[in-house]
Order: sequence, then C-alpha cells, then structure tokens
Amino acid sequence: MADTESDCESGMTDPDSDEYDSEMELEIATSYVQLCIEYVQKYYMKRPICISILSGRSYVIEVLEGNPQVCYDIFRMDKTIFRHLCNELKRLHLLEEDTGIVSVEESVGTVLFIVGHNTDYRLTANRFQHSLETIQRWFRRALRAIHTLRCLIIRPDADAAELPHVLRGNEKYYPWFEKCVGAIDGTHISASAPFGRTTAFRDRRSDITQNVMCACNFDMQFTYVHSGWEGSANDSRVMQDALGHAEYEFPWPPRGSYYLVDSGYAIGSAFLPPHKSARYHAQEFRGVNRQPTTPQELFNYRHSSLRMVIERCFGVLKAWFPILTEMHSFSISRQRLLVTACCALHNFIRMYNRADEMFHVWEGSFVPNSDANPVGAARVGSGGTEKVFNARAQRAMSEYRDAITAAMWADYIGNRD
Repeated sequence: MADTESDCESGMTDPDSDEYDSEMELEIATSYVQLCIEYVQKYYMKRPICISILSGRSYVIEVLEGNPQVCYDIFRMDKTIFRHLCNELKRLHLLEEDTGIVSVEESVGTVLFIVGHNTDYRLTANRFQHSLETIQRWFRRALRAIHTLRCLIIRPDADAAELPHVLRGNEKYYPWFEKCVGAIDGTHISASAPFGRTTAFRDRRSDITQNVMCACNFDMQFTYVHSGWEGSANDSRVMQDALGHAEYEFPWPPRGSYYLVDSGYAIGSAFLPPHKSARYHAQEFRGVNRQPTTPQELFNYRHSSLRMVIERCFGVLKAWFPILTEMHSFSISRQRLLVTACCALHNFIRMYNRADEMFHVWEGSFVPNSDANPVGAARVGSGGTEKVFNARAQRAMSEYRDAITAAMWADYIGNRD
C-alpha cells in the first residue's frame, strides 16, 4: 500500500514547479530579446558621435584667427609661437601632414589641449570631432615629434663656462660663483604606476610619482632632463644613474666650472652643494633679525638664492602643464615622453617668447640675458664619475667652497662696517 502511494506521488506534477520554470523561460526570453534590441541599436542603428558643425580643423583655425588670449588659454602659448612650433616640426620632418584627415596644427593642438588642461582622450575626441582611435594615434605621433625636438632645444650653450653677464653685475653672486653654469635638482612628477609596482612609485608623501632630475641655466631653460625613476628613489641615486651611463648624455660643464646642487647631492668636482648644519633656504633669512650670522649661513643664503632658478623652472613647467600633477594611465615609456616633451615645450616658448606672462610671474626680479644663444653644442659623455666624486675631487671642491665662504664673509663684514 505504501509503495502504491509513493508511486502515485512520484507521478504527480508540482504546479509550483511548473510555474517557476515558465517564469524562468520568460525571463530568459525577455533578456535575449533585450540583448538583440541593444545589439541592433548599437551596430545597425548607430547614432553619430561627431555631429558638431565645427570640425577639429575648423576649431583650430578659429582659435588661431581669433582673440590672442583665447589661443593662449587653450593651447598654453601665443598663436605666433604655436604656428612657429608647427612649422619647425614640418621643416624638420618630425611630423607629416595627413591630408584630408588631421593637419599638423590639429595634431599639435591635440597634444597641447591634453597636457595643458589634463583632459582625457574622450573629451579631446569630442572637442576635435574625431574618433578615439584617431585622437590616440595622432597624440602619440605628435608627442614623439615634440620629444624628438628636445635634442635641439634641451641642451646647454656651447660657450657657457661661467655666470652670464647679467649676473656679473650683482655683488651677491659675483665673483663668488663666477664659474657656475647652472643648477640641478629633482622634482616629483605625478605618475601612473604599473600593476604590482605601486609601492616603488610612492614618494615620502605617499603620492604616486616619478623622480625627474633636471639641469637648467640662468635663462630659465632646461639643459638636461632625466626621467622615469620611481618616486621612492632619492635624488642622489637618480643622479648616479644619469652620470654613470654615457647613453644618457649628461652635459658635463667645462673643467673648472660646476653646477649648484642642494644638500641631497654629494660634493664633487662639477657639483657644489651648500654647507650642512647651517640655515640654507632663502625664506629662512627673511624678516627682521634673521640675517646671516656666520660665514656658512651667508654662503648658503646666496647659494640658495642663485639655485632658486631651477625651482622657478619647475614652477613654470607645472603651471603650464597640469598633466604633470595628475598623470593619466599611460605606460611608463609614454609618461617619460610626456615629461621631456613638456620640458621641450617650456624651452621653445622661452626661446621665442621671452615676454610670456608665465615667466614674469615666476622669475620675480631676475632678468636673464636676452643675448644668450639658446642653442649650442652640448658637452656630453661619461664624464668619469669615479674621478668626479673620488676623495681627492671632493676634498678639492670642499676647500674651494671654504675659500669662497671666507672671502664672501670678509667682504660682507667690510661692507657692513
């Protein structure tokens, strides 16, 4: 009897189960139909994205023929400098015209729009009315072209072996730093770290950055850029890498000349840091009763004041190109290109538009030599880092610094009395 009842129950159909199966089938069918509709709308009934009547080419022409301030605000340079940059890239065959698609002016404008406003590809594509693929391709091409241009404009003056004439009339610096040809320092540029290497790119403030070492002259032009090091690397380590490899082409000064560096770098035959264990930064001497009280403090104060030119260069660079303070998710190699390309743009503007308002904001009362030759043959090579930083060279430069410090203090006391 029990077996009969069990057989009957097993042969019965559960109405709740049938209803559940029907609902599942209906839901699957509905989802399938929805996917089909979306597919047809996306691939067969596409709505165009670039619908503006103002194409990218027309937009660039409108900006260049309009109010000069508009061009400066959008492309971060005057219209004459913009046209000159495009003409130079054409003349040097660094960037070729793509007839009917993207002009050189449009390609350069794309780069300046992205680095000058930190915009992403999608917004740039909407502004210039091109597909994402076109914008990405021409951004890469124009960026590489500007990066290549650096070989001609990021280099020291071949005749630079001492202070420029404009500073020789300043008793604060001359004759004490007579053989100084520029300043070197590192700066942290925002970075996008590769997967698994985030910790290496964190600087002491826990920001994701790359440590970039730069040299500049007293005309506020970069003469050397070494980028790509993780933010956790210290300045001395970055310099060691730059000096130790001939392929990086560090511009060594003539024998007897030197660069000013801060206390984060070692003293050497071509590098003059300040005295340690004494006040150094210029702002520490501002205010009543805060004048230098020892020979070392006086030397450090004037050293810091003269070396400040590299800080001004960094200030102008980051104010011009906000992408350096909030980097996009580019590869490390492209991030390095971005840094050197921005430095090249910095120099190009300085060379051909000395009256640019950004320089006036940052240079303060310092007026560089307008007669300086902006392009020269760089002195490059391995430099023999062992000789530069060996005990004998360090002792000689330390004695040289002590002699300057003593003479500077004697002159300072004599003039004060």
